[in-house]
Amino acid sequence: MMNPGIPYQSIDQIITRHAAERGAKAYAISAETGRQITHAQLDAITNRICHFLASRGIRANDRVSVLSHNCLSQVAFYQGVQRYGATINLVNCEVNARNVEQILYDVEPKLVLWHSELAPELQAIAKAAGVENYSFGDMPEAGPQNEFFNLVARLPATHCDRIVGGPDDLALINYTSGTTSRPKGVCCSHACYFYVTDSVADGFDITENDRLLEYRALTWCSPQILSMTPTLLVGGSFVLAKKFSVGHFFDWIRQYGVTISAGVPTAITMLLERPHPVSKADLPTLRYMTTSTAPIAPETYEAFQNRYGITLLQACGMSESGFMFSNDPRAPRRGPVGKPQRNIVARFVDEDGNDTPVGVEGELMVDGPQVFSGYLTGRGEIQPRPAGGFRTGDLGHYDEDGYAFLTGRKKDLVIRGGVNIAPLEITAILCEHPGVLDAATIGVPDRIYGEALACFVVPKPGHTLSVESIMDHLKPRLSEFKMPQSISFMTSIPKTDRAKVSKEGLLAHWRKDVQEQAKA
Repeated sequence: MMNPGIPYQSIDQIITRHAAERGAKAYAISAETGRQITHAQLDAITNRICHFLASRGIRANDRVSVLSHNCLSQVAFYQGVQRYGATINLVNCEVNARNVEQILYDVEPKLVLWHSELAPELQAIAKAAGVENYSFGDMPEAGPQNEFFNLVARLPATHCDRIVGGPDDLALINYTSGTTSRPKGVCCSHACYFYVTDSVADGFDITENDRLLEYRALTWCSPQILSMTPTLLVGGSFVLAKKFSVGHFFDWIRQYGVTISAGVPTAITMLLERPHPVSKADLPTLRYMTTSTAPIAPETYEAFQNRYGITLLQACGMSESGFMFSNDPRAPRRGPVGKPQRNIVARFVDEDGNDTPVGVEGELMVDGPQVFSGYLTGRGEIQPRPAGGFRTGDLGHYDEDGYAFLTGRKKDLVIRGGVNIAPLEITAILCEHPGVLDAATIGVPDRIYGEALACFVVPKPGHTLSVESIMDHLKPRLSEFKMPQSISFMTSIPKTDRAKVSKEGLLAHWRKDVQEQAKA
């Protein structure tokens, strides 16, 4: 493991420092209401949370689960639990209730906090967890008036001298998106989380003068390590929306003086579908917008920059390692996901673990202080990650300048007659068609070759496409063995709650098409 050469800082140290140096400055702002938590207010409320946890006998590595949509209260819990030195678990409430129940069963929290606006079914699950639990509401600027915060309001706002946990203790448990299988609980230490955050602040050039816009669910790893904590580390601010809004996106940037906006390909595509009379000149504070979580088609990238003049910054990360690569905001490139972050070693390797040459595809292997501790296996147990580096399953290569290009996922490879085919290559060519808005490619069972390619296409508004026109587009650009067996047209590509392509959804659509064809 590399030596980062950067001294570890705890969340307690970071909050204490900024409360003293810039207490009146906003740390978190509600996009919808304008209410805010200043650095001084964050210090006070998280101190109260620490005193509460200490009074309940919470120890290092004990878990606190929070069920909520995006709100300032959720931010306070996240930073408060980590400040105390226990383990925070933000539960994704957009998945089905059975998954929420399973997560609470596996995590074994000592305390459950749940938003009073949750669906009754989810409230019942929180109450039935068998541990102390409290409801809470959105956090008003003047002070929250609800069950949990009424309790902690009686406690001191001064520093808690009963902080538990050290760098190697567990800081958080995040769950992966689970695009093809059951989501996994990813466990990160306090040191791991600090070095992830430090990497992002450095690689994305986030400073105390920045104000980030975040609208993705805070239960994702990405918003936590791009917006919520790098801004805390450097003494900056972030604006939190409950969800993405095409109608309000540019207004939020102007109203709050946003300098960096989070982005995903889905949001970028939606802004292109419903264009606004806005240009970069109308958004003088905005430095750039990120794009990560899923690959962005080159045509979408160019169309967005041409339409709005907003710089798009490509990056790549995962729950297990945080952001691994990012482009330089001062000189971003289209195509590569960037260069490695400063607290990670990222290599492309062959099956034997040897580095692949420049331009030669290999599997991404990462190591370093920002890589996760292990997976939660159920009933509170943690399976440590293998020593010597973590194979991410991503395929790609470096170029001569040290930029990383990702070409697909190892488990997504389609093996047709013994030949490996990367679906991402076919999808990229589909998106070059002038009438295609979105597309996806997966492997499907084939009696003769083992697997075949199935493509799914979303036409642009006003364009009429046919199977023949799509095949005519592909033929001069693909080898014959890479040609798809089927083309299906859809109104939208099914996505997970984290904006990733749902392979299960596509496979279900393909099976339905096969059944309908069999009946015809």
